[in-house]
Amino acid sequence: MQAAISEATRRRQIQLTYNEEHGINASTIRRNISDILLGAESDSTPLPKGKGRRSRQREELSLPRDELVRLVQSLESEMHEAAKGLRFEYAARLRDEVAVLRRELKALA
Repeated sequence: MQAAISEATRRRQIQLTYNEEHGINASTIRRNISDILLGAESDSTPLPKGKGRRSRQREELSLPRDELVRLVQSLESEMHEAAKGLRFEYAARLRDEVAVLRRELKALA
């Protein structure tokens, strides 16, 4: 526990020194809860017929089945990389898109 505290203190000192040298005045971001909720609402607004952006683009391009399979594999790979990189919101969006693509593949079968 002491090692973690010492490391945090060391990093904090480095950050403070950097901020001082570059004239940065760090301050807390203050937002109203309603602003946060509105931002989250706009990110998760459902799209018509449960289709994502890529789905609509794909409809315009009308990709063949094998291309859809490759797209699913590519998105799954990207999703796993995002999760490894701790970008969980992005990984969740990719997961949802993969689910939509899999339903479309079932419909084509």
